[in-house]
Amino acid sequence: MKNKKLKSKLLIILSIILVFGLVACGKKNDKAEVVNLYGWGGDERVNTWIDKELAVYVKENYNITLNRIPMNIDEILLKLTNEKSSTEKGTIDIIWINGENFHYAKENELLYGPFLDKLENAQGYIDLEGDAANKDFGYPTEGYEAPWGTAQFVLNYDSDKINIPPTNAEKLKEYVTKNPGRFTYPQASDFTGSAFVRTVLYDIIGYDKLKDLPADYDEVKEAMTPALEYLKGIEPYLWKKGEVYPTDSAQLDGLYQDGEVDIAMDYNANKALSKVMDKSWPVSTKSFVWDKGTPFNTHYLAIAANASNVDGALKVINAALSAEMQISKADLRGWADLPSVEYNKLNQEQQKELDIKLTPDKEYEHTILNYEELSKHQQAELRSDLVVIIEKVWEDVILFDK
Repeated sequence: MKNKKLKSKLLIILSIILVFGLVACGKKNDKAEVVNLYGWGGDERVNTWIDKELAVYVKENYNITLNRIPMNIDEILLKLTNEKSSTEKGTIDIIWINGENFHYAKENELLYGPFLDKLENAQGYIDLEGDAANKDFGYPTEGYEAPWGTAQFVLNYDSDKINIPPTNAEKLKEYVTKNPGRFTYPQASDFTGSAFVRTVLYDIIGYDKLKDLPADYDEVKEAMTPALEYLKGIEPYLWKKGEVYPTDSAQLDGLYQDGEVDIAMDYNANKALSKVMDKSWPVSTKSFVWDKGTPFNTHYLAIAANASNVDGALKVINAALSAEMQISKADLRGWADLPSVEYNKLNQEQQKELDIKLTPDKEYEHTILNYEELSKHQQAELRSDLVVIIEKVWEDVILFDK
């Protein structure tokens, strides 16, 4: 009987601790504090949303000043590695991350955690048993990062110049040979360029023949051979005769905007809408996917192992997972990033608001694919260790002709 009473008391105490642990993320600080968020800064829509929406939200609700520091992920990882050896706290609090970069950071103990299940909004809105919360490019996350949004690779084309877009490798080859210099893609070191290469691999070789390959350079290269031969074959017909590749998707966007190429691409399925709305891209721009599908994944927020402000970082990430911020982030007139929260965990008013945010104005609805069409063409990501090798093989064989 005494044991039962003791167990009951312990359960009550643990419940109280858990509740206060979760609610703590929602308390406003009496004292102002600063949190540094490091991540890619190449898209002004993203930058504007972080600065004008998320930063304002955490200032009003938590009295936190959110500093967005734009930096490429390889530089961030180098900075994390260098600061790890210091006895002092680091300058990075939050990292925008996913895939092989998360894999590297976690393997090298550069991240704080686990923390995901400590967040009130993760408990309320995220499927903590689902794939997004537990695997990132096939690698176990183990609570060391929080799902921030979802993305699917799409291609964009100028319908005034292309009647029917090329929806597989063979059709693309036919297009580039008839229209030399009008197509290119970013280097595989770029996130979007890497996604295009994987899309070609899925079409020519097949996801199922790739997903279980060992993380061995020679074996992956051999499996990639048909796709490598294809990419080499179309190279002379690319922009600049394939002698130069855009360094990133931003450069490709510029080429499309300037009319030098007829096709662009991105890992944001709704990018064309905002580009047409702000008159960067022609109103004749439309989006398409390949017949056998395109890569689909989740992007995350993580905390540096030696962050100066772990508590503040937890509050900011909790805010980023709130229904209000997730709905705001999905607005097609802004960032247009698909949410990571579960639709059925939103209340009716929130669901209605999200539906409105994801509905384009009539005059622009032709620029993007609806969610149903995208869903039919989603392909899972390969393991992060395979992606790293694929990018290296592309660099060796295609970029450097080794």
